[in-house]
Amino acid sequence: MQKKYFYVTTPIYYPSGNLHIGHAYTTTLADILSRYKKIQNFETFFLTGSDEHGQKIEKKAIEMQLSPQEYVDKVTANFKILWEKLNIDYSKFIRTTDIQHIDAVKKIFTNLYNKDLIYKGQYDGIYCVTCEEFLTSSQISSEGFCIISGDKPQLIKEDTYFLRVSKFQEFLTELLKTNFLIPESRRKEMLKNFIEPGLEDLSVTRITLEWGIPINEDLKHVIYVWLDALSNYITALGYNSSDDSLFKKFWSNDAEIVQLVGKEITRFHSIYWPVILKSLDLRLPDKLLSHGWILFKNAKMSKSLGNVINPLDLIEKFESDTLRFYIAHELPTNRDGNYSEDLIIESYNTHLANNFGNLASRVSNMIIKYFDGELIDTNFDNSEIFKFANETIDKFQTLMNNYDISEAVHTALLLGQHCNKIIEEIKPWNLFDKKKYDELKNFLAAIRYCITAMTLMLKPILVNKIKLFAQQFGYEQEKIDFSNLNTIKFEKITDKLIIFKRI
Repeated sequence: MQKKYFYVTTPIYYPSGNLHIGHAYTTTLADILSRYKKIQNFETFFLTGSDEHGQKIEKKAIEMQLSPQEYVDKVTANFKILWEKLNIDYSKFIRTTDIQHIDAVKKIFTNLYNKDLIYKGQYDGIYCVTCEEFLTSSQISSEGFCIISGDKPQLIKEDTYFLRVSKFQEFLTELLKTNFLIPESRRKEMLKNFIEPGLEDLSVTRITLEWGIPINEDLKHVIYVWLDALSNYITALGYNSSDDSLFKKFWSNDAEIVQLVGKEITRFHSIYWPVILKSLDLRLPDKLLSHGWILFKNAKMSKSLGNVINPLDLIEKFESDTLRFYIAHELPTNRDGNYSEDLIIESYNTHLANNFGNLASRVSNMIIKYFDGELIDTNFDNSEIFKFANETIDKFQTLMNNYDISEAVHTALLLGQHCNKIIEEIKPWNLFDKKKYDELKNFLAAIRYCITAMTLMLKPILVNKIKLFAQQFGYEQEKIDFSNLNTIKFEKITDKLIIFKRI
């Protein structure tokens, strides 16, 4: 059988301030996809990291009386603390201050310069320091502020090197007519607002900035932001280095490549990143998934509004699995999602405590009570419950294969609701009273199969709690996948666990 490869990336995060729930959002989605693909027997590589150059970093470091390197070393450590607390199982954490990355980016610049895809010119325009971006008129409010950051941009006139983005107008038009970028609303937005009006070349160097990657061709210039940051997705795999074995594996045509970004940086990843890859004669990702914002009282979270939520505080209060479940189920990627502590609690109690946890508890208790913890010589393969479970598994996998995590989780939870409803209809305790032991045994075995299927579907999300379900029902959780669910060997059980206590 041919080996299957899966490569998933988050954007690299800017270490210019405190942790916020947006960091947890994108990274948890990527972690869920990576864990799911492992269940499907893919060899996976999951990349996250930090974007450590730029004017904003330089300014922050000065304010804190640190060198830029000392400052990013300090802040970047917080990301790794969060990933550990959130059970993020990444393969590599790249930093754009890594020597390998710096050397590779210099080579990328030289390559594109030699192809005349980068040229020297002069930029005269409006620049937002917070976004690290030269702005177009559509990105500036009528009051003269950046519509993304809300900050006042600067008028800048200086020498720069440009990437010939305008040369790729037809290429990008055709690309964004495909399903490369999802959701569809974001694809239409990119076409209408940025591509159809005509593409402008991208400034990729600065001379008034020191904290960046100096180019060999002109030592006054440093590469800043997007050529530096976007290239991390391939330099992390060893592109332009002495060991490019990971690049040959995970950026090959045999690999499935999915990149996750927030909608505010979609333009850079759907326009500039494909241009860079095309210019380097490299393949494109299979999918660019651009998720929405997390809204608090219908407003985007921001420092200026004072509504930024530290995910470490939420993990401390609710545990990591609860936050992971809220992100996976309550924040659909095709639209903005809502945040409140009440929503987290309601989601947990409704779906985990009352539905999934209650189902597992009552079924394991009946197996212990009626059959001394063992169901032997069962036969339920032709039951409607068994068929419904397998239909649910198929639907779940289809949704996950299309990266629709929220709807996939919803589908798994519906199986639990279905089982709870059937238990109320069948009333298995009546079967015991009527001494219909075989019927009762097969019914409980069928429901146990459904619960085991749910644990497998929710395993990429509830990475701590799922282990307890295996203990509760007496099987080896690490040995199951979607192909062998019906062959699990169950040991005798004695534990009566309450896995999800109501909050």
